[in-house]
Amino acid sequence: MKYALVAFILAAATVCGGYAQTAAPAHVTVTGTVTEVNAGANQVSLKSDKGETVALTLTSRSYILRMPPGETDAKKAVKIAIGDLAAGDRVAATYQPSSDQKVMEARTLLVMSKADVAEVHLKEEADWSKRGTTGIVTAIDPASKVATIKVGSKEIKVEPGEKTEFFRYSPDSAQFSDAKPSVFADIKPGDQLKVLGDKTADGDVKAEKVVSGAFRQLAATVKTIDAATGEITVMDLATKKPLAIRVTADSSMKKLTDQMAQMLARRYGAGRGAAGRGTQAAPDQAAGQRGGGAGRGPGEPGGRGPGGRGGGDIGQMIDQLPPIHVTDLKPGDAIMVQTTIGSATTHPTAVTLLAGVEPILTAAPNSTRDIMSGWNLGGGGEGN
Repeated sequence: MKYALVAFILAAATVCGGYAQTAAPAHVTVTGTVTEVNAGANQVSLKSDKGETVALTLTSRSYILRMPPGETDAKKAVKIAIGDLAAGDRVAATYQPSSDQKVMEARTLLVMSKADVAEVHLKEEADWSKRGTTGIVTAIDPASKVATIKVGSKEIKVEPGEKTEFFRYSPDSAQFSDAKPSVFADIKPGDQLKVLGDKTADGDVKAEKVVSGAFRQLAATVKTIDAATGEITVMDLATKKPLAIRVTADSSMKKLTDQMAQMLARRYGAGRGAAGRGTQAAPDQAAGQRGGGAGRGPGEPGGRGPGGRGGGDIGQMIDQLPPIHVTDLKPGDAIMVQTTIGSATTHPTAVTLLAGVEPILTAAPNSTRDIMSGWNLGGGGEGN
């Protein structure tokens, strides 16, 4: 689900709330994707965003409303018939369970067709590619509600307005479908921040959409690999402690070629040397800079937030590498990895993992954050 689809769900709350006023107080709202339509039996089955199957029965009191693509004004929804629904459509539904919980009577279905969803995705990806910026939050000004992010070697101010939309990633997921509406006050220094908006003459961004989250970047060596469960145990080179990391189908995994690893080692090693001599390092192409584009699927490449990249930067180079599998790793391999923070009950999940980094860690052992925050959630291709 992408940003426009979140707006669609928020609009659904308005529509469903208005039409559900005639329903009993115990009505339930669910969002999901249509899996089956039985027009003859007046039934629609959904797979909810929580993974549950919900079978809805339509009656003469049910309303089915289609939201035009890109619209967030609930007043522009138009009535359609059950025969207009199809598998793959996105739906936000309000229903009334029977007393025995066996019949779920639909009161309102707000629909975004599968084709409309695809159209929204394409438009959003194009917009993020043109006007998106990703960086690490270095400072917050609560009074003016301005965040400063580091993008490569530059610092950029993110200036929200009254209509800016904020979202926050889950501590257990880099999937935008798991992100929640948020507020500016939730943003903290050290967060990964993605912003959509036009740039000023000074290079700052007038924010229209902002998605933030806390992620960790670390350099490690692989200790054990469980290909069956997708879990690897690594030794964190900073803390000298073992850490279990989950690798899922949504984790973006790449391996640098020897040539790329040596090039990055020279770049970051030279930067470290310059800094040690008291001069400011300025790696070419602003290492880690991103300008927009389809990250690995929130806006959703694979469901993860859109992240972009400037032409020729590190993120773009890494994205062009073929993916690897957890079975391509072996004990003793050096890796850089960006993970979710994880909760009290879950291991952190690998968002992006980069192998073949031994030369970089030798030349510049503190370069992990710059490289991984630059690639970050934007790694990988659409739909992977």
